Amino acid sequence: MINQIARKSVVVASALTMLAGCGKSGGTYSILADSDSYKQEAVYVPKKIDILWVIDNSGSMKTSQDNLAANFQSFIARFNQNNSDFHMAVGTTDAWEKQFNANSLKARLRDGVDSTHSGVFVMDKNTPNLSNVFITNVKQGINGNGDERAFESIKQILNDPFNAGFRRPDATLAIIIVSDEEDFSQSVSTFSESYTNSKLYPVQNYIDFLDAYTGGTTGGRNYSVSNIAIQDTACRDQLKTDKFPTRYHEITNKTGGINGSLCSNFGTTLELISDSIIQLSSSFKLTREPIPESIVVTVDGTVVPQDSVNGWTYDAATLTITFHGSSVPNANSNVKINFDPKSIKI
Repeated sequence: MINQIARKSVVVASALTMLAGCGKSGGTYSILADSDSYKQEAVYVPKKIDILWVIDNSGSMKTSQDNLAANFQSFIARFNQNNSDFHMAVGTTDAWEKQFNANSLKARLRDGVDSTHSGVFVMDKNTPNLSNVFITNVKQGINGNGDERAFESIKQILNDPFNAGFRRPDATLAIIIVSDEEDFSQSVSTFSESYTNSKLYPVQNYIDFLDAYTGGTTGGRNYSVSNIAIQDTACRDQLKTDKFPTRYHEITNKTGGINGSLCSNFGTTLELISDSIIQLSSSFKLTREPIPESIVVTVDGTVVPQDSVNGWTYDAATLTITFHGSSVPNANSNVKINFDPKSIKI
């Protein structure tokens, strides 16, 4: 009898709108009659997304800021399509100055620069004239500090009390750095662009900070760091700089973000980044370990293939199902996951 029951499927069914809230309930398990099944409700990862843009506002960045503003629709289209619950805000690569001056205002979120301001520090899906607000906020000018320390700026921005309205504890955090220079965050305020500088903070310091800040772990982070920077020698030569942003690449690769190029089509790059963020926030965790080969996923009655491009994948380390590409369900879709449990609870 036990073996027969073990082959029965666990049925997980819920509207995807649960992703917008906490969507959590406990599962119960028992040995039932042959005509019954194991049943559980999944713990869905909330479909909330907090997006922080960290913009290089030094003297060489006007063209890149203009390109970012002009291609905003390529980024926001998928969030609108999925009716995503997002917060979005802008900071700059000179926010690090607050590390050495507690009274500095540079770690505050930006709503524009000079005499042009939107008055909106945290954008969301209900922000009137969202595109215009984003353009105003993201065009941070070129009079910022030429000592670009994006990593320490991220830390100072996220810790600044003025910005408390941006971050939601139950949201996926997506950070996007836009810069034509490398990060040289360090423990002193003096300028240095040396990888051998003993004062330079290791990249891992900031991964550890973000892990602690978001409650994420190596096996299941709920944040990513992407960059739009220099990715090859041709772009480096075009922008007349002498360094590759290897530290950006390290944090991006370790957190599952996207390496985008300042010299490529901004629209395409922004689509790639938005897709990666949507996928990160379109995961949910099962409350019971399945036999992986038995998993069957359906969305609105249609079976979704197991595929890392346009389907779903399963992470055994975190018991998490993640949707990808065109298979990311729209809001209000009905998602069902059938699987045989790996063990029986009596």
